[in-house]
Amino acid sequence: MTKHLLKKLAVAGGALLLSACTNDTLPSPNCDNAKVEVRPAGGQETIPLRLFSSTLLRTGNSTGSIKLLSLEAYSDSVKIVMNIADGVYRNAAQLQSDSLGLKTYSYARKAGSDTTGRVLFGIKNGQAFNIYITDSSAVTLTEVDRNAHTVSGRYYLQTISPALKIEGSFSKACFLSLP
Repeated sequence: MTKHLLKKLAVAGGALLLSACTNDTLPSPNCDNAKVEVRPAGGQETIPLRLFSSTLLRTGNSTGSIKLLSLEAYSDSVKIVMNIADGVYRNAAQLQSDSLGLKTYSYARKAGSDTTGRVLFGIKNGQAFNIYITDSSAVTLTEVDRNAHTVSGRYYLQTISPALKIEGSFSKACFLSLP
């Protein structure tokens, strides 16, 4: 891409974000009631995280359309990213709805391709986060409030190098719904 085209895309993206922030029907990006936490699997200590971003997108191809929900939360030392793919939708009305299936979305690296739920985990190293390779993961959505634009549930992941098992939960995590 040329530098000129990149600048146009950046301006258009900024305009989209500014218009989304001024729309009174969208949730506040500060999401005051959101709670996200992480802990070693089977451990007692939980680390509270701050919700950084949460977006519901829609995408389509010749076989149908899917909804993609991406949530990112962090603390001073760790970061969690959850990517959930829900669908396939062949009906435009269903695709435009902000609902998602209340179920477990799973991912297995050994399967050779992403399935429907991938969780990434990183530990802070200096100014950046080292993201570890996910071997398997699952995100279970237990509540989706379409009117408040919030989701709640729990997640699990296992990494291979180093070998870690992580679990956690999230509640009232608001999301920005993009058409």
